[in-house]
Amino acid sequence: MIPGPTTFTPPESARQAPAGVTRVLVVDDEVSMRALGCAIVQSMGYQAIAANTGEECIDIFRNHLHRNEPIAAIIMDLALPGGMSGLETTDLLRAIDPRVAVIASSGYLQQNARAAALERGFAGILPKPYSPERLTAELRWVLNRR
Repeated sequence: MIPGPTTFTPPESARQAPAGVTRVLVVDDEVSMRALGCAIVQSMGYQAIAANTGEECIDIFRNHLHRNEPIAAIIMDLALPGGMSGLETTDLLRAIDPRVAVIASSGYLQQNARAAALERGFAGILPKPYSPERLTAELRWVLNRR
């Protein structure tokens, strides 16, 4: 379920995902980017979960771990205003689970920034604005490496 005001509503099948489903957390403060990311993730057959802030992301991630419903990947907007930044959130996620797969997403990333992002510990990069094809390719690349 997407928190906060939005016009995007996930289909019932995505809200009631069966055990063993691949879960992807989309973290973005922009409603339209959250909705777009979730729609693309769902079109790939995965369960999309949305978060508006770094704090909300941490809560969702912890809750899913405690319920033994791990999140396979996180698409993290690095420029989250107020509270924790995307980088701070990623660092805390790694403290909770060092194996977490975080895809860095930002309007300030260059396509050739992959090497630097991987050195920093990100599983992949997704420069904004992204197309459905770009998100699909990056998410598949990250999930196939796990």
